[in-house]
Amino acid sequence: MAAQPPKPVSQARFRGRRILEVGLIGAALGLGLALVLRRIVARTPAQISATALFWLLVLLPGFGLVAGMAIEAVRQLQVASPEPEYHPRHQHSRGRGDKPPG
Repeated sequence: MAAQPPKPVSQARFRGRRILEVGLIGAALGLGLALVLRRIVARTPAQISATALFWLLVLLPGFGLVAGMAIEAVRQLQVASPEPEYHPRHQHSRGRGDKPPG
């Protein structure tokens, strides 16, 4: 008997466009946070240099971009993984008033 080729474990595809979209959402959130922080600093008596404010506007969106892309990439890798550790069976949670069985 001839050996059969291995079957693909998962049909999930790696979607780079989705990763980029989530990264851009993270960058937008980071930019929004940077603008709010800049407005708060502008209305306080604290003295912050223009260079520090510039880096605030650059780094927070950059970190948001990287964080969003990393989270989405890991999520896609977990979905595509054949290992059962990445696919836990969700047990039904009980509400506050529910009594345990038995």
